[in-house]
Amino acid sequence: MVVPMWIRPVRDGSMELLAGREPGEPTYVIELFLCPNYTETPTDTAAPWFLTLLTSRNGGFHMLIEEVRCLNNPAATTEVHRYHALDEQRTKLTHNLNRISNALMTIQDNLNACRHRMEGGQLPNLMRHLEDQNSFAP
Repeated sequence: MVVPMWIRPVRDGSMELLAGREPGEPTYVIELFLCPNYTETPTDTAAPWFLTLLTSRNGGFHMLIEEVRCLNNPAATTEVHRYHALDEQRTKLTHNLNRISNALMTIQDNLNACRHRMEGGQLPNLMRHLEDQNSFAP
């Protein structure tokens, strides 16, 4: 077990700790998780206003994180940063997925249109002599 001599928050929400007393001792970066409190029964899930602040892309998140820092609970601050970072990552991935899906649908539409034009131009009938020629030997 490592007993930290000091702990310092890192910008990404994790914590850096020094395990020894000697200068030059290695520092360790760890993740903190907020321990749930099961002694009280919550009435419902996170309030919509809290989730709105948590996922906001403007000053709302910064206001929330400053207030959470005032609680002097590094694990709570870490969880808020972790949630916000994961939400941003999900948003970016969803955007990329939508972009790729749209490109795929466009390509499929173009393929269908091209096939219909070839069928409409009777190209398969004109090339019927190639019907049993699935492999071409050099």
